[in-house]
Amino acid sequence: MKARSLLLGFLVGGAAAGIATLLSAPDSGKVTRRQLKAHKDVYTAELKELKDSLMQIKDSVSTATKEGKTVLGEFVHDIKLSLYEWKLSTDENKTALQKEVKEIEQTIQELEKDLSPENKAEEKAAQ
Repeated sequence: MKARSLLLGFLVGGAAAGIATLLSAPDSGKVTRRQLKAHKDVYTAELKELKDSLMQIKDSVSTATKEGKTVLGEFVHDIKLSLYEWKLSTDENKTALQKEVKEIEQTIQELEKDLSPENKAEEKAAQ
């Protein structure tokens, strides 16, 4: 839809410029018509060149859009895969860390038990 609007804008702008030129032309209508007939082929060639350029732009935009969709899809897939792999690797580390924390907690509890005042009193009584 944007390409159609762009083309319509060029055509309306060209028509407005043509009308403004005709109305502000220094020569009479007959002279201007003769000049237009004489340069008709040049104007036609320029319009054809403009049309070809616009078609090339349209094709380029279409190609860029298709390639962009493909590249973006691959990028999103790669990101999802990377996140999944990262999650797996962190889950393994998380499990190992949780195990180590439990072992440390058990060791601390054993040390607290060994160092408690009741154990010291029992040790003195046993001696």
